[in-house]
Amino acid sequence: MHPALLMWTIEAFQRYAAARSAEQAQAQAGGLPATAPVRPSWTWRTVRSRTPDMRGARQYEHTVWGRQYASADGAVRDLWVPSLGRAKTDRAAAEKAAIAHVVARGLPTPRRRFGVEPPETAMAVARPVDRVRVFDFGCADGSVTPLLDWGPDDVHQQFTEAAAPAFHSVATGVDTQPGESCVDCKAISQCGALRRTPGLWGGSPTVPTRRRRSLSAWDLRLHGECPAQYHLVRQLHLDDLVQENDGARRGRAVDAWLNERHATRPTQGCRDLPAAGAAEMPAAHGLDGRLAREAAGMLREHRDLCPLNGIGPDEQVLVQHRVTAYVPELDVVVLAVPDLVYTHRGRCLWRETKTSSAPLWERRSLMRSYPQLALGVLLLSAGALDADPRRSWVEFEQLREGPGQSRLERIDPSRPENVAEAREVIADLAQPLLDDTSYEPRTGRHCHGCQARTWCKPGTAYVTDHPRLPSAPPSSVGTGSVEEGHRLHG
Repeated sequence: MHPALLMWTIEAFQRYAAARSAEQAQAQAGGLPATAPVRPSWTWRTVRSRTPDMRGARQYEHTVWGRQYASADGAVRDLWVPSLGRAKTDRAAAEKAAIAHVVARGLPTPRRRFGVEPPETAMAVARPVDRVRVFDFGCADGSVTPLLDWGPDDVHQQFTEAAAPAFHSVATGVDTQPGESCVDCKAISQCGALRRTPGLWGGSPTVPTRRRRSLSAWDLRLHGECPAQYHLVRQLHLDDLVQENDGARRGRAVDAWLNERHATRPTQGCRDLPAAGAAEMPAAHGLDGRLAREAAGMLREHRDLCPLNGIGPDEQVLVQHRVTAYVPELDVVVLAVPDLVYTHRGRCLWRETKTSSAPLWERRSLMRSYPQLALGVLLLSAGALDADPRRSWVEFEQLREGPGQSRLERIDPSRPENVAEAREVIADLAQPLLDDTSYEPRTGRHCHGCQARTWCKPGTAYVTDHPRLPSAPPSSVGTGSVEEGHRLHG
């Protein structure tokens, strides 16, 4: 166990024990019986059919995940579902109905080996449950949200209306949706929907062989800064809920506004957007003061750089489109979500948009500074988007506040020198990540914004010894030089 995970676990347990004790005291004060932990897990099974369905199954088992509790007489059942950050304020209707159905009708089921039929005694009808309660617990802050408190009639109605149709859709669906779930898929070798890209960057398999993993540009960036940050934030999903810095908040607001605008149908560009429209955006996304003015200035700059200006009605526009590829020799699923993928007169264009308070720095490769561009070049070159690389571009749009300070750069994925540079960039970042087994902390300025620093002793010590200067000027953002000859300027 990583030392930071150990610290997180201790704190999460202490918060959980306190929240659970407080809830029980409140419930008993209100006249409810005490509930105690229940093992083994509850399972509800469908009636076993004589003939298998289209999937070859004759019976389905429904289970839940979380901490189970029941009163001494079994009339009240509780389920506590942990969330790694804050407690979720609500969940989808189908999800809540499915959970409540298992809690209300599930029976304790002993562990058994895969393929072994359950004993008939485990399928006997248990005492009816009079009340089902489900709570969501936030491990990072100890928050608790009551998700539902239903009687048997409510459970039956909600399951029939919301959960049963969802289960039927899952059991009968044959569509494939490549994505992060490919990492755990047992049928990946037979899947025709997942694009295979052997030798994408020429990496070497790990020795000894490790389980399949996913890889994204965000993973590469975090691991390049600090292996512990990558492991704790990306693999374990820990989050100390510290508010994002101003630049991240501004960038997220601009990104959200652009996604909403570009997703409108029929498609329309931003050139004709009134300046007032850009000015109103920041307030709608929680910005004010200096950040609001900066965001509005960036949106005004985007109006002339918007790729959808004058786009034809028959062109394809995909906002935040997920691109998935599989590198078989590494057993790695590559994930990318460009801000925009669109077509224009037979071309396929991959657009990444970033906000910045600093100009482009000409002494560092653009793809080296932004690995997502290198990944886009490789995926387009390998045909992961079913597009001809000779008629494709990877575009980088940098938005700044001042008039005329924003930039548009283009990289040609069909040029061998660009592909060679992209392979080098990704290989330099990916190989250390794939080979890493200990995820040791590497302290630096990134510790100030690390979502897991609360539980990282070296990171906490670094921030204590190197406080962030409140008025420090922004550092330059590295990009490629204009003399490299592989970009066109918009």
